[in-house]
Amino acid sequence: MAQVLKDEIREKILAAALDEFFDRGYKLAAMRNIAAKAQIPTGLIYSYYKNKADLFDAILRPVLYDWERVLTAGEADESKHSNTEIYGLSKAETECLLNLFAHRKEFIILIDKSGGTKYECEKERFVQDIEAHLLEHRDDNSADTVFIHIIANNFVDGLMQIMYHYKGKEWAIMILHKLSKMYLSGIGL
Repeated sequence: MAQVLKDEIREKILAAALDEFFDRGYKLAAMRNIAAKAQIPTGLIYSYYKNKADLFDAILRPVLYDWERVLTAGEADESKHSNTEIYGLSKAETECLLNLFAHRKEFIILIDKSGGTKYECEKERFVQDIEAHLLEHRDDNSADTVFIHIIANNFVDGLMQIMYHYKGKEWAIMILHKLSKMYLSGIGL
């Protein structure tokens, strides 16, 4: 008879895995540690997830975005030119960032703790997509492309600092608003 999978156990595994991946990163995370934190036998994890990579995918699901799609969704978004909560960002971009704030640990794992996985270049991909977006939408076509790259990279680093030092949603929005204004107004967007 097939084992009945229980949502409660799945949630315990996910919560324990989130903590383990956050504390140790993908490479050093161990299924036995996850099982111990979830207070279940290690083998039971494999009834829910075929391996550590599959469990890692499940943890990251809330923060996996097609960054290019999010950035271009703002092009058709009329609120881009109205007052958004965050300077220079469209409704789609703002909603994406608010979701990332709600899933800070997952985003930190994705960007800083995913070495050895298919996601280990996610930060670079995110920076490249922001860079391409900025290059396409800048007012000053003479701006140096290396300067734009530096802005995109520093913006992502600033976003990560907000994630690490998070003091609440309102605080994060205020800081991101200031960060966006500083970076985006400086390059003519």
